[in-house]
Amino acid sequence: MGTGFLLSRPIGENNYKLYLVSNKHVLMGTPNIAISFTYKENGKPKHGRKQEFNIQGVDQIVKGHPNPDVDIAVMDCTRIFIAMEDKLYYRYVDYSMLAEFNEPELSVAENVYFVGYPDGRYDMSNNLPLIRTGMIASHPQYDFNGKPEFVIDAQVFPGSSGSPVYIDLTYENFKNGQIIVGQRKLKLLGIVAMTMIRNNELQAVPTGTNFVTQEVLGLGIVFKATAIKELVDSMPL
Repeated sequence: MGTGFLLSRPIGENNYKLYLVSNKHVLMGTPNIAISFTYKENGKPKHGRKQEFNIQGVDQIVKGHPNPDVDIAVMDCTRIFIAMEDKLYYRYVDYSMLAEFNEPELSVAENVYFVGYPDGRYDMSNNLPLIRTGMIASHPQYDFNGKPEFVIDAQVFPGSSGSPVYIDLTYENFKNGQIIVGQRKLKLLGIVAMTMIRNNELQAVPTGTNFVTQEVLGLGIVFKATAIKELVDSMPL
């Protein structure tokens, strides 16, 4: 089990495409996947009722980031939502929410939020994920170890792969005495891919469904939103 989220990409003035964003080790290397959504009734979520899709030929329609060290993959899901518009309740990340990492508010020791299914755990009765918190551990405006990623101080467990990581810059501005009334600035910082463990030496292992017996250090690797944008922008319109 892994996590994914929807990202909208504007096409012209009134149209957009929807992409499922996750990790390569979640979406690639398999011929089919199952995706669950909450059913929509009268425009509202019908919690407890799920609509599941079994998508065949996934290996033919998923595209991974061209850099083999960047664990991000996307799949164009626009047709699914056009066909099932009246039956699926969903929310997506708007393109404008993607962080560019030149935001002056971004720094270390700031709070972040990530959404997912740690260790396969979630509210099964209502089909709702868990929202968790952490803190930026490495300076986000620099590429950690030369890769388009940064580190968060958070308990990232298997099943958290593909979790979107957000920051509320409104709150950070408030702490710094720079709040602007009526404005809220939420940004998607990136996507969780790995957790660090200790096994005689420091390692990074994918946060997929494999059971990890080693000591989890409470540090997660997040690939930046700029890398997500690079991949989505390379997709055909």
